[in-house]
Amino acid sequence: MQIDPAESVCPACGAAELEFVPVLHHMPCAYVGPVYDFLVAAVGYVCPKCRRDISAAAPDGEIVGTSARCCRCRVEIVVSPSAPAML
Repeated sequence: MQIDPAESVCPACGAAELEFVPVLHHMPCAYVGPVYDFLVAAVGYVCPKCRRDISAAAPDGEIVGTSARCCRCRVEIVVSPSAPAML
């Protein structure tokens, strides 16, 4: 399922309760998932796949997109990337 960034209604149940979160990519182990998959640590996050720390200052993690999750039915939805501005 995919929605545009401006949408605020769950396409599965119709609830207007979407939680938008960044999607992180941990480059050393190639894990990609929403930020709530990663454990919060003193230095930033801990990767759920390899259990290594991901520091905010380290170049081994990057935000690659946005995900949405319905607060009512818990369905996860991919958020389309914003269209580039036209000149």
